Amino acid sequence: MACVGNSVTAGYGLANPSTESYPGQMQVLLGTDKWEVINFGSSGRTMLKAGGYSYWDDPLYQNALASNLDIVLIGLGTNDSKRWLWDTQGSKFESDYTEMVRSFEALPSQPDIWVYLLIPGEKQDWDIYNSYIKDKVNPVIKNLALKNGWGLIDMYSVLSERKTEWYLEDNVHPSVTGAGLIAKAASEALQMRKPEITFVNNKVVGPDGYQYQWYIDGFPVAASIGGTQREMVVSKSGAYKVSVKRSENSETRIISEELFVTVTITSNEITLQNAIRVSPNPVFDTLYIYTQEHQKKNPYRITDLSGKIFLSGVLAEKEEKIDIQDLTPGTYLLSIGDQQIKICKP
Repeated sequence: MACVGNSVTAGYGLANPSTESYPGQMQVLLGTDKWEVINFGSSGRTMLKAGGYSYWDDPLYQNALASNLDIVLIGLGTNDSKRWLWDTQGSKFESDYTEMVRSFEALPSQPDIWVYLLIPGEKQDWDIYNSYIKDKVNPVIKNLALKNGWGLIDMYSVLSERKTEWYLEDNVHPSVTGAGLIAKAASEALQMRKPEITFVNNKVVGPDGYQYQWYIDGFPVAASIGGTQREMVVSKSGAYKVSVKRSENSETRIISEELFVTVTITSNEITLQNAIRVSPNPVFDTLYIYTQEHQKKNPYRITDLSGKIFLSGVLAEKEEKIDIQDLTPGTYLLSIGDQQIKICKP
């Protein structure tokens, strides 16, 4: 996974950034058997292209794009919050942020995207004011995550008490202890099992949570037709997923597994013909395929993107378990009938 960010990510001011920064501490928490956490933090960089010292111009950005990424965690915006920059260029932050995320989404590895709300900070001689971080930049990041279906980690709440021991003397950069809290929050979110969607009475139903945002084929569903409710009537064929706020006191949101649905409408009745889902995705060793009762005994195949078949068989149960540990890392297609799901093996 890539940690893309500024000096907070890079570990500015720490004695040993490679191990004491939050990416360095994440590596310890996640272990080295199946995780490689790469620190692409660059001090002073902005998300805004017009910032004068933009991350877009940093070689680390190109290095990140060139890596075989499964997950990208983005933490840029603190330097953009400087009043002189935000007041003159802040209107471009949303478009620049979106464009950068799209550049990672377009990678062949199709990484999962996570963004986070910036940690509190206040240093007036750097023109950094917490009011700008809290009330101007973070709301844009939150809205982008909701609009685009990105995972969101609420780092602001993690350090909202702003205890002295969590920060270096500049009151902007986290200490080893503060970086550890960031690493813990990120590690917990990334290891959380993705929520699963179920069907009840022609509705897609999300898991327990406090707030919801549904998506069809990657596009957010309007609140006026149930897009922000736990249950939503299925009205069209497509890939369904939901963003779930899991805690009342945190803005952290996790994105569910996609559920592929084909809908046939007869008169006023909606019939769900086909629905399959897989878990986990990315997957390391064992892939679980969940289908409806009538899809048992359907043939399946797993191919690469060129169509070469690596595994095939017949679904014997509604919950099928497939061993893929012998497959090399990469992106594959699971095909069942006329439905396909991309699966990633790190």
